[in-house]
Amino acid sequence: MQYARSYLACMAAIGAGAPCLGGEFYQGYAYAPADHRLLYRESHWLYTEHGVEHRLVVYSCPDGEPFVRKQLNSAPGAATPDVELFDARGGYREGVRTRDGRREVFAQASASAPERHAPLGTPPNAVIDAGFDAFIQSHWDALSGSPVSPVAFLVPSELRYLDFTARVLRNEDTRDGALRWFRLQLADWYGFASPHIDVAYDKTTHELREYSGVSNIRDAEGRNLTVTIRFPRSERRADVTSAEIERAAGRPLTGRCVLQ
Repeated sequence: MQYARSYLACMAAIGAGAPCLGGEFYQGYAYAPADHRLLYRESHWLYTEHGVEHRLVVYSCPDGEPFVRKQLNSAPGAATPDVELFDARGGYREGVRTRDGRREVFAQASASAPERHAPLGTPPNAVIDAGFDAFIQSHWDALSGSPVSPVAFLVPSELRYLDFTARVLRNEDTRDGALRWFRLQLADWYGFASPHIDVAYDKTTHELREYSGVSNIRDAEGRNLTVTIRFPRSERRADVTSAEIERAAGRPLTGRCVLQ
């Protein structure tokens, strides 16, 4: 994969005594499932610095103005990163942080609301946020044979993990290549009636191509949106510079984006 090659190049730079900020970029377009309206765009920068993999995600309104920023640090584990999401529209925050070797999950409903937080462990098959991508990569062969359960998927707004089952849903041939779909669904007996998350990966490169399910982006009423996100192959790059990442990280967020 392109990111793996970028990672190896970064490790070589680190071995020579230099930090590495170059990496990969890809972009997703989130649509409303009912009428296919573009709701927002999410831009991902993946890079390595001092041997630690990072991810910066900027969410933009349809007009291109950014309104949410999310940062991930994989030092605690590729599938269980530290993460902080900030929504400038009302000051909503959620994530996971490590302090003095101890981890905690936190959530804040608005800039004026008190923060809620709780200690956080790491149960078997734990997954935090975009760490689901790393989980899929590391369990690709196992999932191809049988479901993996339970998968402890963190829901920051609940300050706890919920047990899910991950399994292969189907294989699909498209004009852009062969895809493998995976489903993440609540493992309890009522899971069949609960919302689920479906993700499609390229069977050859293992790159994320599509996401369908509940988003961590909220509508004007504070409810998590249900979206279909497509990640075009044509918008992937492996030539990201440190200046590009720094510009994305420092770009001011707008509080004016209204999602319905």
